[in-house]
Amino acid sequence: MKKSIVFKWFVLTVLLFSTMFLFVGITQNYFFEKYYINEKSDTLGMYMDEYSEIAIKKGGEAASGELYRNNHVWITKLDEYGRICDVENYYIEVELQNESQSTLRIPMYSFEGEYSSDVLSLLEAGEEVIIDTVNIADERIPYLIQTDSTGAVNLDIANKLHGPYADKAYNHLITGILRGRITKTEFPEQSSYILFPYNEHYFIKQVKEFQVGLLADNGKPLQHTKELSATENFAEYKIIIKPVIENGVTKYIFAMTSLQPVDEAVAVIRQFYPYYFGFTFLCIIFLAFIFSKWLAKPLISINQVTGKIANMDFTEKLPVRSADEIGQLSQKINYLSNQMETYIGQLKQDLDKERKLETIRKEFIAGVSHELKTPLAVMKSCLSILRDGIAAEKREHYFQAMEDEIQRTDLLVVNMLDLAKFESGTYKPEMAPFEIDMAITEVCRSLAEQIKKKNLSLTLSICSQMVVGHKGLISRVITNFLSNAIRHTENGHTIVIAVKCNEQTAEISVENQGNPISEEYRKKIWDQFYRVEARTSKAGTGLGLSISKEILELHHAVYGVENTKDGVRFFFTLPIQP
Repeated sequence: MKKSIVFKWFVLTVLLFSTMFLFVGITQNYFFEKYYINEKSDTLGMYMDEYSEIAIKKGGEAASGELYRNNHVWITKLDEYGRICDVENYYIEVELQNESQSTLRIPMYSFEGEYSSDVLSLLEAGEEVIIDTVNIADERIPYLIQTDSTGAVNLDIANKLHGPYADKAYNHLITGILRGRITKTEFPEQSSYILFPYNEHYFIKQVKEFQVGLLADNGKPLQHTKELSATENFAEYKIIIKPVIENGVTKYIFAMTSLQPVDEAVAVIRQFYPYYFGFTFLCIIFLAFIFSKWLAKPLISINQVTGKIANMDFTEKLPVRSADEIGQLSQKINYLSNQMETYIGQLKQDLDKERKLETIRKEFIAGVSHELKTPLAVMKSCLSILRDGIAAEKREHYFQAMEDEIQRTDLLVVNMLDLAKFESGTYKPEMAPFEIDMAITEVCRSLAEQIKKKNLSLTLSICSQMVVGHKGLISRVITNFLSNAIRHTENGHTIVIAVKCNEQTAEISVENQGNPISEEYRKKIWDQFYRVEARTSKAGTGLGLSISKEILELHHAVYGVENTKDGVRFFFTLPIQP
């Protein structure tokens, strides 16, 4: 049983689109979360590179603020001990009570309560302070500041060193106490917006936790980029810490970005899958049906038309509605149909022509047989008379009669050979310019004796003009036309030879006074061995006009014969030399 191509394409399209949507669903269900996290990590790494470029031009705080405003990522640079570099807007300066009277700048972001208004208002220049520090090499890292009225503490460090939650991993750290007086405070105005990153509490918390980790390792620097995940109030964050070497010192670019809660989104999508895939499957079936019908329609038309072509019916053509492969195929099938129709038509014409040529050949053989039969009969009769010695006194007359018949037969054979050559289609005459008036004059001179013998009047109305053709063959045509005119013109009448010229062609005509030719005879006058008046045309071979016709067709000339007021006019045209 034959299956429709529409059904096959429908099934194939449904399977293809269904597989594609199933792949999308499975990918979203099992791989979307991993892809999302990896993409966020790659993007965060790109922003870290961008941070370095901006920081060189505008400074660290400006770079952090710009990337946060534009991309909602938190990025800053830390020194080798995990402290934020280039703190310009949130610190205090303390003049230490030691021999060198040195000044210590303390960033305030690392102390709990640093943004509460009561603490900020109590830390004033001129107050005496006691500072507890962690000492690593020559670096002192404050973690507790006390005045007479208040205090500030970095609980991330303090809890690791003291109290019930002290960590043995930090026992190796050396602590110290510094005393001094606050000489300068640099805090944002309480009414103004506190600049990034000091207002991002969770980000600062992660920075301090990283700092505490460095202290546990006694300030040992990281060797490779470190990636962390963190959660705060059900929100997930991605953290990347990238070590960079500056002047032989390891510093860190610390970056954090929030991760959207994709788990909840994926769960909602899973609940939506039945409706989504149900609707999608219906759309797939509908679109697959439309697509299959649309794609198969031209192929069905092609199948129908080619079936008709196989049955030799070339009437129906394929519509070409597109420029794609199907449109090109339809166009080529139409071209093939037209070509086959043309060639089959030509073949039929060739067969008809072959049948016609066979008929002409038979008629030609019959005509040749008839034309040869007469001279042979005359010569046979003359030979019989001469052999029997009858009418010996007319011996010369019979010899002359036989000689005339031999010449006529020879002329007939020559004309038959010329006609066969012209009709073969292989003969191509060489065309060249020549003077038509000179050719006509030469023909008239060659036939002057016949014209004089019948006492005919020859009128020439010709102009000197260069035409293009084969002079010898054209002269033969003019000779045939003029010979026929002489033969069919009564004694004492007139023959007119005229040449009429325009810008492109010259018309040559030969007109004789005499009886007109009937319509029936005009149709056959160019046939072989046809004579209008057979009994008065024994001198001809019956091939002159046939040969003239072939010569004129080799020249692609317009030619014909027509009755005039006084007789008959033969004419043809030749192109004028440009």
